[in-house]
Amino acid sequence: MSDDIIRLAENLIGPADHRRLESYGAHVIQHGWATRYAWSEEDGDPRFDIFRGGPVEERAVRVGRHRVQDAFFAEDAAGQQIVAGPLDHVMAELDVYLEQRSGHTPHGA
Repeated sequence: MSDDIIRLAENLIGPADHRRLESYGAHVIQHGWATRYAWSEEDGDPRFDIFRGGPVEERAVRVGRHRVQDAFFAEDAAGQQIVAGPLDHVMAELDVYLEQRSGHTPHGA
């Protein structure tokens, strides 16, 4: 047996949260707030990108996880933070954010 200790990066997006984010991506596409999602990496950390548009596609939001704060976050296309906190909270706030920017009528209106 090896004496080497394998240290995994702190606060990575684990498999369960990975599946939840992909399910969320399908949810926003189904609502027409986005056209696709994809995984990327920034400084070695996984990022979940949600895109909108057709021929001239743009990234609508990026979701990641802060290593130090141990919280998920979402940023707009310019890299400005929209929300941070537990993943459920981030996804709920993104629903409002993406719906408002889609031009669709808000829920209950």
